[in-house]
Amino acid sequence: MMTNELEDILNLAKRKLAVSILRALRDQPMRYSKLHHAVSQASSRTVHARTLTDTLNYLRDTGLVDHVQNESGANYQLTRGGLELVDLLAEIERWAKQHRTSGQ
Repeated sequence: MMTNELEDILNLAKRKLAVSILRALRDQPMRYSKLHHAVSQASSRTVHARTLTDTLNYLRDTGLVDHVQNESGANYQLTRGGLELVDLLAEIERWAKQHRTSGQ
C-alpha cells in the first residue's frame, strides 16, 4: 500500500506542465515569459498562459517553487525541496530507461 506522500508526488508528476516547469527551473531562476517559452519549447502542444499560471501557483502552494521579487524583477525559482524532487525525477527517468523492455 502506498503512503499518502508517495501518492501526492505521483499525482504532482501527472499534473499538466509540472515536470516541465520543474525541469526548466533546474539550472536557473526564470521570469514568467522566459519560463513560458522554455516550457513551450519542451512541449509538443500549445502551452496556455492560464495553465502555466495555475500550475505555477500549485507548485508554489506545495513549496516546490518560489516567486521572488528583486530589483531586476520577479523570478520563479526552485526551492530546496523542488531541486531535490527534480534530481529524484531524473533518477526515476534513468531507472525507467534502463529497465524498460522493448516490447512495451
